[in-house]
Amino acid sequence: MPAPIVVGIDGSAHAWRALDWAADRAQRHRLPLLLVHASRALLDEGTIPQEALRRLIAEREDLLGEARRYALKVQPGLDVETRLVPADPGRALVEQSEHADLVAVGSRGLGGFEGLLLGSVGLSTAAHARCPVLVVSRSAPYPTDAPKKIVIGVKGLDGERAFIDWAFGEAASRGSGILALHAVGGEFSPRRRVIEDMELSESLAGYRERYPDVTVDRLVSDRTPSQALVQASGSAGLVVVGARRRRGPLAGMVLGRVNHTVLHHTRCPVVVVPSSD
Repeated sequence: MPAPIVVGIDGSAHAWRALDWAADRAQRHRLPLLLVHASRALLDEGTIPQEALRRLIAEREDLLGEARRYALKVQPGLDVETRLVPADPGRALVEQSEHADLVAVGSRGLGGFEGLLLGSVGLSTAAHARCPVLVVSRSAPYPTDAPKKIVIGVKGLDGERAFIDWAFGEAASRGSGILALHAVGGEFSPRRRVIEDMELSESLAGYRERYPDVTVDRLVSDRTPSQALVQASGSAGLVVVGARRRRGPLAGMVLGRVNHTVLHHTRCPVVVVPSSD
């Protein structure tokens, strides 16, 4: 059985929009959906009466059932399962990511450019998941209404192949183009522009042959990577970035300052893909 797309369900409009995007990807890639609701309130620790706990569990099961019916309404024929987990939501989603194709979460921050678009559960999931993580804001369009452009931030470093591969595969399935963005964070001479453009071309070598139907635009920007990606997200359907894997007991992804900024301030859904090294 193929790895599922895991969706965090908490009853918010943000989660419902994440479900829209997850169901769309599941349909295009023929993948099952696993809808997960997790809460420490569901733990049987003797802090609330058993009857109240049973009612709470029933309410949360109804929430998952409603989400399942919605997913099947927007994408009939999907294989959709639900799972109720008595645990911290962020930890539960990270555990589910071990055998997932993708984890999709809604953003739950304050909103607005000066505020933070991503809440603690989404940030924890993005930082520690073992698979790509899709973060979707409430204001994101329905997937089929999103601009047909995927923005990728290319640094020209080792280990970027994984997220570039992911972005091109997604672009091919969505009928989208790619904007490959290389930001250098300052003014540069015409000679340096040529050098930076050559390095960007090297990072994309071979993709035109592998994905002949995906149009690719390249942009070398004098803005910082954070500024350039947030600005480009205003006319994009999706931003895809890479993150270095963390080894050891806290295995997951090292998000870094740029990815933190993009996740908190972007104007479209973001996918964070672990590096291949």
